[in-house]
Amino acid sequence: MKKLFTILLFLFTSQTILFSQGNPLPFGRTTLFAGSGLCQVCHVSDGTVLTVNGQDVSMVTYWRSTMMANASKDPFWRAVVAEEVHRFPTLQQTIETTCTNCHAPMGYKEAIFNGATNYSMAEMKADPIANDGVSCAVCHQIKPDNFGMVTSYSGHYQIDPDSIIYGPYPDPELNAMIEMAAFLPVYSTHMNQSELCATCHTLFTPYLDNQGQIAGDFPEQTPYIEWKNSIYPAQNTQCQDCHMPMIIDSVDIAWIPQSHQVYRTPFWKHSFVGGNVYMLNMLKDNISTLGLTASSENFDSTIARAEENLTEKAIDLFITTTYENDSLNVFVKIENKTGHKIPGGIPFRRMWIHLKVTDPSNNIVFESGKWDSQGEIDGLDSDYEPHYDLINNENDIQIYEGVMADVDNAVTYTLLRASSYIKDNRIPPKGFLSTHPSYDTTAIYGNAVSDPDFNKENLIEGTGSDIVNYRIPVTNETTYKVFAEVCFQTIKPRVVEQFASISEPDVTQFVGMYNALPNIPFIMKADSLSVFVTDVADDVSTLNGFELSQNYPNPFNPNTQINYQISVSSKVSLKVYDVLGNEVATLVDGYKSVGRYEIIFNPELGNGTFLPSGIYFYKLEATTNNKNIFREVRKMILLK
Repeated sequence: MKKLFTILLFLFTSQTILFSQGNPLPFGRTTLFAGSGLCQVCHVSDGTVLTVNGQDVSMVTYWRSTMMANASKDPFWRAVVAEEVHRFPTLQQTIETTCTNCHAPMGYKEAIFNGATNYSMAEMKADPIANDGVSCAVCHQIKPDNFGMVTSYSGHYQIDPDSIIYGPYPDPELNAMIEMAAFLPVYSTHMNQSELCATCHTLFTPYLDNQGQIAGDFPEQTPYIEWKNSIYPAQNTQCQDCHMPMIIDSVDIAWIPQSHQVYRTPFWKHSFVGGNVYMLNMLKDNISTLGLTASSENFDSTIARAEENLTEKAIDLFITTTYENDSLNVFVKIENKTGHKIPGGIPFRRMWIHLKVTDPSNNIVFESGKWDSQGEIDGLDSDYEPHYDLINNENDIQIYEGVMADVDNAVTYTLLRASSYIKDNRIPPKGFLSTHPSYDTTAIYGNAVSDPDFNKENLIEGTGSDIVNYRIPVTNETTYKVFAEVCFQTIKPRVVEQFASISEPDVTQFVGMYNALPNIPFIMKADSLSVFVTDVADDVSTLNGFELSQNYPNPFNPNTQINYQISVSSKVSLKVYDVLGNEVATLVDGYKSVGRYEIIFNPELGNGTFLPSGIYFYKLEATTNNKNIFREVRKMILLK
């Protein structure tokens, strides 16, 4: 006990380890659980331990600013719970018990273990351990006995009072864990299984009929079941592979006891990376108000990871064009790179295409999917926007979303009234089939079912993609600029609108935070190309080979334009080098469809600094199936 007191005193007096991270982490110990602060005693970076290339990779440092860590303090979640209770006050115990099960699992599970039959939001708010969110001692104590079974879903994770805590490494150090936290560490491979995540992230919520009686269950979120109906289980790609990125560096994961230096590999970063950039920014802006245990610097790191996840690992975007009958056909293709539907999770999220076409004078000739200053989409239908295969009207917008309906098939944003989906065209993962045994739970709803290229190619399912055809009247012998971007929102504005007037403290608090942070969509991918419209029926199909044009102007200052054409869909890189061969800029790095492209090169390096005058080279490379099929280098001159 004296040793433990000395260590805790060290942590409380070391600003670099604890207090610079935000509010203190809880150190309490209950019958079943321990606060994350107690775990951090041993699992903290000290420059050698839990340090890779000089960077802190410790579990708590990464975790504390994630949505997992802040699950119980999430102001949107609290507002939704308050709204449901306000609308259905007689079901308050059921609502709060159901919701805290996964958002405040240490408080909920401890209460149930101690004989309670319900757990309230008031109890949660008063308990520092409950407010530790989805913490270390929850996930690492879950037993695999019911993994993959229906009985494990909706928060039916199994934790027993045997104080066994699981980890992914064999031969764990026993004495330190027993002495410091009163847990017995045990090696188990189930920590790396998707079924662990599925215990909460496969969620069925009850719904009410018109008489206020519970009439069944609604699949509120089913990413695990969607993953089962994909190519990824056969590849042994688990949830953890994407959401807890693995590094192969050998890492010493604990500094106590100091005599026990054991390096472990691989190491899973506890980043729990997702795509909830908007809520992460809201948390960052309200650290003190919400009593969070992460600093703005912690949130900046987590936000950057989420942004990278959305822009690099979620989708691919392709644009192709044809011209016929005085119309420009723009085909926008989105491919899902994740192991579940996208957008994933709770159906309050949406993803849509913003497409704009301009003429040589930069006048807009067509635009679909633009939004206002509050993040609402212009031209949105009064109830919901259907799925489209062909769009020839600017007021038609391709929105990928789940739209909930009540027992009368009317649109609802209230979970207890959601009995089914009236629309679900969220793009499924690759390999997703309507013949899969679980399809009835994860089905596609609405017009997407009959769309011949939604998750299909030549009527064969499983592409994990969608193609939208925009048909736009244009003038012959004219060059048009086509710009497309994929937009993402964590929260549909109408979700907030329907409960904003409710007078409940948690609702009022969230609405104030929401109004202070414009709900502008995050841009997941963007691409553009120039199209010269001629009488040839399919201009793009006549492209003869790859081409890299000389930049213009050249010499240049401050900017220059580089044009290139792609005759085969391929992975394309366009990079700039100095005369010594050092890479100074990456202009393009991703998959491109057949077409003509242009890009502006700005020699600004950031922070107000610029490349010096001189000779530079730009190189275009294209590869397919890891084989280089084109490479060309050109010279340009920057003059100041």
